[in-house]
Amino acid sequence: MGPIDLIIFALYMIGMVVIGFIAQGKIETMDDFILGGRRFGLVALVGTIMATMIGSGMTMGAVGNAYKAGAGGTVFWMYTGFSIGLLYFGYIAGKIRETGKRTVAEVLSAKFGNNTRLISSIVIIGYAVSIVAINIAGLRNVIFYVFGSKLGISLPLATTIAAAICILYTSLGGFYAVVWTDVVQFGLMLLGIVILGPIIGLNSAGGFNNVVLEYEKIGSSITNPFINGISSGSIGFFLAYFLTVPGDPTMPQRALAAKDEKSAKISFYISGVLGFFFGFALLIMGGSAFVLMPGLENPESAMLLFISEYYPPILKGLSISAIVAAIMSSFDSFLILATTHLVYDVGSSLNKDVNEEKMKKLLPKVTIVIGILGLIIALFIQSLFDYLYMVFSIIGSSLVPAIIAALYYSDKTTSKAVVASIVTGAVVPGALYLTYGYDVFLGDPVFLGIIASTLVLIIGSIVTKDKIATK
Repeated sequence: MGPIDLIIFALYMIGMVVIGFIAQGKIETMDDFILGGRRFGLVALVGTIMATMIGSGMTMGAVGNAYKAGAGGTVFWMYTGFSIGLLYFGYIAGKIRETGKRTVAEVLSAKFGNNTRLISSIVIIGYAVSIVAINIAGLRNVIFYVFGSKLGISLPLATTIAAAICILYTSLGGFYAVVWTDVVQFGLMLLGIVILGPIIGLNSAGGFNNVVLEYEKIGSSITNPFINGISSGSIGFFLAYFLTVPGDPTMPQRALAAKDEKSAKISFYISGVLGFFFGFALLIMGGSAFVLMPGLENPESAMLLFISEYYPPILKGLSISAIVAAIMSSFDSFLILATTHLVYDVGSSLNKDVNEEKMKKLLPKVTIVIGILGLIIALFIQSLFDYLYMVFSIIGSSLVPAIIAALYYSDKTTSKAVVASIVTGAVVPGALYLTYGYDVFLGDPVFLGIIASTLVLIIGSIVTKDKIATK
């Protein structure tokens, strides 16, 4: 990066902290810190929905996968599942808002009791901390491949400084700061990745037809996602990312933070459509990088190296900032999510008479602690894409059946069955990924996870309802 690009990047990082200090003045109540005062309109919501979900795994990881396998890889299935999930969530956003709660754990507890709130909060905290760690690991990769040894400081120290900036503005301004930094960051992503990526990539690679021919030489395709057939693995990826949206606790949080139901629903519909464009842009970037930089030892570096080598000055600085934006926006959202569920939900579950003013004062401090924990975990993450997929599968299997039951079948479902379903949905796919990987029945642990949690919910409700009725 040249001096002008470094200046642009530095201004971006400073700008994020400034937004945090400005947002700090807006924080007066628990609602302000957790939901930004429930005041967000369409632009803010679309920005924060998209920026939150498209982190390091869904940008650098996706481009790396496209580099290796073209359209025959998993990018098509991932972004199709993700986009349809957003469209579906727009349909149920109104039901989420009707609850008037602050978190998805509180939504569940309103229907199924305090134990459900505690168990779901524990699962959500583990999930959120994992995503925080994934994005810090992504930030580490950006620093390594873009700056290398130019900074004159060690990689761990540079990563810590960058992560500290995100922790700082999140702890200062809570959800209000998260949303407005997300809006800025989404704008950078839209410009640097979705718009500039395909244009610069195809122009440098000799046009779209040349990219098509290069993939055909290796028996692959940049246009046909079905070139390898429709396997259980492909459907598994679609299912995992589809389930992630309604199962991801940051999405109900955005619906609850909207100023009205119309804004909540339309923002998810728009985000769903935008998701398809993001997937297409990343596929083209991966294909262009494959033509321009064949034989990369680490395909997950393809996006960063492509921007560093082929983007012109100024646009390079903006686009590197866009990648960091994708990381930081996901990082801050899950950081505030973990903090909220630990302080507010776990705290309220263990002590129903806890003082909200005390919790509000505790929230910024816990945000810093969780950020540091995520930084430590990030040191052990090797593959962003694989790790992201695993935690997405776990949260979808664990929470989606419970959320659907709370919104539509609460009269037919028991709290004991919901608790058992949440635990089953987290343990089954997690244990299978860590022990057997994809060598399981149906070819992907996400199938067994969602089947197991749904069956436990249904059968458990039947059994426990009968016991209650006979007492």
